[in-house]
Amino acid sequence: MSLWDRLFPTVDTLGPPAVLPQIEAWTDNSHLYDVVLGDLGVAGTDWPLGRRGAMRVPSVARARNLTCGSIAALPLVAMRAGDPLTDQPYWMYGTDGQLGDLTTDQQMKWSLTPQTPWHRMLWTIDDHLFYGESLWYSTRVDADGRPMRAVRVPFDSWHVEEGRVLDADNDPIPADRLIYLPGPNEGILDFGRDTIRAAYDLEHTAADVARRPFRLELHQTSAAELTGEERRTLVAEVRAALADNDGVLFTNSAIETKTHALDSADLLIGGRNAAALDVARLASMPAAMLDATAEGSSLEYQTIQGRNQQWLDYGLDLYVEAVASRLSMDDILPAGQRAVFDTSDWTAPDAAPTGYPRQD
Repeated sequence: MSLWDRLFPTVDTLGPPAVLPQIEAWTDNSHLYDVVLGDLGVAGTDWPLGRRGAMRVPSVARARNLTCGSIAALPLVAMRAGDPLTDQPYWMYGTDGQLGDLTTDQQMKWSLTPQTPWHRMLWTIDDHLFYGESLWYSTRVDADGRPMRAVRVPFDSWHVEEGRVLDADNDPIPADRLIYLPGPNEGILDFGRDTIRAAYDLEHTAADVARRPFRLELHQTSAAELTGEERRTLVAEVRAALADNDGVLFTNSAIETKTHALDSADLLIGGRNAAALDVARLASMPAAMLDATAEGSSLEYQTIQGRNQQWLDYGLDLYVEAVASRLSMDDILPAGQRAVFDTSDWTAPDAAPTGYPRQD
């Protein structure tokens, strides 16, 4: 006897009514992990979150773009005492794009390409934000071994084993040309992985609710006993019927359809706002910059400069000082000199700029 014959029997063979458990047809959650799991080839829900997955969370992407873009736009200046040097080190601002004495094979193995100072700093801060460390390579050095040209090595092109820095082929990268830049912490993919994963799940769940604002229940009213396979077949046929007939479904007296609307306001608004707040905390930035609001918060900025100054004082300075301090060490600049980021135009546009002098 077919499924439909058993589900919709004639009156003569229906027999006495029986009390049957409610049968509900709910969609599973396999679609929540299709993108990242497909990229990583990982089964199950305990998947390792990488930068690519994290950047699919809008609040993470905005935090990254604001943090990295803001620091990359700040002039990097070499100072002695309180004054900028008359002749600034060329690697700080040069844009000739030369890769020095690197061979073509080295350029390909280490994924090195000519970089502007802006792009080099942008991706250095990106490394610090997500991973907590970054690496530069001096493509040309002076007689004292200090860099004359420097490029960032992409994070996935190097790793450390037994105290040596190796490339993707496990070949050592010349240590005398490396500039290791430790970040201010372990990176948000480490200490913030649970928060970011929850925010990622929330984005996919919110998108699913937007596409399917209700759930359809197939409530059996007949006395037929259906096997698990028959129930799954029924659900599949109903899904196909809805898809093929523009959402129109036919049932008889053996099946009653019920819709259960989802209360999506808390999920789409409150839940995503809470996730953005947590991301702002991870990235050490004001929640308002991610368009998130904390309950009871009344903080307002009178000027953009006031907002920038507070962000610099209580968050951005972590990344600014991590880079500037490393680039002030004696293997980069001679003793008595230090590297600083010029924030005068960013926090006080009316002040006299202290950026590096332009050279003809």
